[in-house]
Amino acid sequence: MNISLEKIISLVVKEVIAELTKRGIHVDGEVGNIPNVDKNQRKINLELKEYKTPLLNEAHILDMDLSIEEIEVPQKTIITPSAQDLIRKRKIIITKK
Repeated sequence: MNISLEKIISLVVKEVIAELTKRGIHVDGEVGNIPNVDKNQRKINLELKEYKTPLLNEAHILDMDLSIEEIEVPQKTIITPSAQDLIRKRKIIITKK
């Protein structure tokens, strides 16, 4: 499996911004150039296209900020039962695209 440096940087930057936002720290600048980051942090787009069978599991949900209200995943994503339980509990909307 190969991953580009740009992809790694994008993933790291998204995680850092998400963590800072959770801690109440505002990051100046435009996040529009970083894919999958919603400025309001209420919707998240999980890029799982690189996997043969995309899988959304409980760990994905637990890692998300509690303010997330909607998750966008690829059309053929499999959602594990434990993830489904958390999704129902947190009242998260799942959109498959």
